[in-house]
Amino acid sequence: SSWPDRTLRAVQGCPLSSLVRSMAKFSLAAIFAAGYQGASAFEFTVGQPNLRQSPAVRAPGVGALPGQDRGASYAGASAPGALHIAGVVTAGAAVVAATVRRARKPVVGGNWKCNPESVSKLDGLIANINACDTSDCEVYVCPSPLHVSYCADKFTNGALVTPQNCNFKGCGAFTGEMAVEQMKDLGISQVLIGHSERRGEFGIFPMDDNTTLATKLKYILDAGMSCVFCIGEPKEIREKGLDAVLAEMDVQLTQIYSLLDPEKVVIAYEPVWAIGTGVTATAQQAQETHAEIRKWIAENVSPECAEGIRIQYGGSANAKNAPELSACPDIDGFLVGGASLKPEFVDIVAAISAAK
Repeated sequence: SSWPDRTLRAVQGCPLSSLVRSMAKFSLAAIFAAGYQGASAFEFTVGQPNLRQSPAVRAPGVGALPGQDRGASYAGASAPGALHIAGVVTAGAAVVAATVRRARKPVVGGNWKCNPESVSKLDGLIANINACDTSDCEVYVCPSPLHVSYCADKFTNGALVTPQNCNFKGCGAFTGEMAVEQMKDLGISQVLIGHSERRGEFGIFPMDDNTTLATKLKYILDAGMSCVFCIGEPKEIREKGLDAVLAEMDVQLTQIYSLLDPEKVVIAYEPVWAIGTGVTATAQQAQETHAEIRKWIAENVSPECAEGIRIQYGGSANAKNAPELSACPDIDGFLVGGASLKPEFVDIVAAISAAK
């Protein structure tokens, strides 16, 4: 296989800190390799990342090209050193950035909300999910609370059952609530919180606010579970422009910045004005907002967290718009509503798998 493929396999699955160190070493390898007129002066070995001298580069007189010494091999013999290295650094940085983006495995969730009306229809919906190829994309499903138990052991392709909410107190006198302890007993390891419909959109009484959601997230993570954390802005904020949107995102994220762990938390960005309305943010709008959210996380948490955390788009994604949205570098997946109840969900998963 090609060296980019070997490199990608080496970094996938590494802890983020290890990934960052590996990328730094890989950058140096790329710089030195390009210095030898495009030849492989160094190789990036799988397993423990390190620089290994290629057989093509030896001490003077030992298999070296005529007139070429070790310094020339490293610096590049066909261009002025400073200009050559500057160009290679730029190219190397682009390769590293692209590789880090590829290391964020895409993730697509299906939120069934309060559907279907009959248990008899669940098997058909489950079959749609099981038809998805999850080799290059993670998939999760959010059944209604009454259907979680039925669905808990029905998925054969690794799709995760992800309840739509939980409390932050555990089991006890909490009528109408679900506890993560109950979820874990069913073999469930992930839960979604903060959906706009629970934050009070569409005229529904607010059942959560930023403070309760921060408390819930800590409770979920302390229990050893992962979380899909929803954020988003209503139409009146979007109409004020991107700066207003980002200010609202900061309000919704401020209390959880310290809890953002790319291995445990997925952010689902929902432009509320596009949920269930048939109106979708343009790919440019979605990419711009995702990129600014990532930048905001870099400034308020760390660049490593920003590069590693996955940000889903959750505004009326469907099979038709998924390919264009998937091509956006900062969109790492989708939280799908109505289309998750249809066979086209398979096409959405396939679109982002192909793009990433």
